[in-house]
Amino acid sequence: MMWKWSLIYIVLLTVPVYGQEQEAQKPLTFQQMVKLDRIEWRTISFANPVPSVVSVRSIQKSIEGRTSMFVHPEQQWIAYDISAFRQYPFLHLEMCDAPPPLSLEDKLHFRDFFNTGGTLYLDYCSHVFPHDWKKWGMSIYSEVRWEELNSTHVLSHSFYLLEKRILLEQGHSSIYVLKNDGRIIMVLNQSSRFSWKRFRQSPTSKTYNAPDDEMRLRFYINLMMYLLTGDYKSDQLHLPTILLRRK
Repeated sequence: MMWKWSLIYIVLLTVPVYGQEQEAQKPLTFQQMVKLDRIEWRTISFANPVPSVVSVRSIQKSIEGRTSMFVHPEQQWIAYDISAFRQYPFLHLEMCDAPPPLSLEDKLHFRDFFNTGGTLYLDYCSHVFPHDWKKWGMSIYSEVRWEELNSTHVLSHSFYLLEKRILLEQGHSSIYVLKNDGRIIMVLNQSSRFSWKRFRQSPTSKTYNAPDDEMRLRFYINLMMYLLTGDYKSDQLHLPTILLRRK
């Protein structure tokens, strides 16, 4: 029996030695966390070829002037290829036309995109199609329903408090969210005043803006912050960043 005890003793001795040989993963510094907080605005395009990139430096300066978030200085387009969406954490799509039909395979690819943390932003382009896109979104997960964004929702006050009158149009919210397992997987904007196109074209400043321009800037900062942190209240990884963002 002596050899068995000797073998156990050797194993117990070698485990800590092996552990010491593995370099311990160091916690991220604040500067490293900030570098990870970067939004790249990619818009899905149904055109072939896809449009050229467009500068959004005014938006970049406005957001980076108020927060520690990094924004890509250009809007980029990608082709409508559902099987490739999984590599992107956030995608933007303008509802200019009726939504394309979804096969079962397409729905599974979209589920992969959402299940790996992806979020899709369905943006205003025409007042004709939002209802069709709402049905399209629910067809991917038949058990989910759209919710109106109100003044108590995390997206309305995660960084800046949005005024109730801005969120409502004719008594109803112009922004809707679709959740799966408690996480927002789609945001739908059916108001031109909050559209990315108007935001891109508005003379946004990091200091003072006209009321609508200011609310639009605040909404997109809240949206980007939510996308970067997941749940800003409990995401401890980004907590130091979040606290320093509150200027």
